[in-house]
Amino acid sequence: MKKPILSDQELLMLLSEGSGEAFEILFDHYYSTLVRVLMRYSKDAEQIKDWIQEVYVKLWENREQIKANEIENFTGYLIVSARNHAIRALGKKKQLHLILNDQMSDYEVADNNLAENLDQAELLEAYHVALSKMPPRTQEAYFLNREKGLTYSRVAEELGTSIKTVEAQISRAMAILRRELVVFLR
Repeated sequence: MKKPILSDQELLMLLSEGSGEAFEILFDHYYSTLVRVLMRYSKDAEQIKDWIQEVYVKLWENREQIKANEIENFTGYLIVSARNHAIRALGKKKQLHLILNDQMSDYEVADNNLAENLDQAELLEAYHVALSKMPPRTQEAYFLNREKGLTYSRVAEELGTSIKTVEAQISRAMAILRRELVVFLR
């Protein structure tokens, strides 16, 4: 997937000013992500295309109300919008049939593996972005505890701080991760 030159925040700012080009870039960049998300709610490819189109139409219609600086995680914002749209659409028809894992056999194994690999790659990228948003000492404490497997007391020794400080840093790290990775939680 080709990354846009502008950030999501910059594209949202341009979109709020009426830029069709920014809209097109956002559409192209997130289309496949929305398809994978919406496949959990429908197997009908045409219905999924319609939903995505409706989500983007709503985004375009409300472009002037967008405050780019208030949307920290546009991927999450768009995914939640798409999920809510699908649930509302299915609720209107009283057909909410979520695709359960044991029903995934309808899909070819190769397609399923590709979707899982893409989901894992997106999660890993989002994880690294979330880690980069942490203060340096919080990153260190998190890395030593979660990646290297050191106990809180051992981390405190390594960093020259108290165990309570390490507990607070790990707690802060987990809060940041939960906030940033909420769209990947099922």
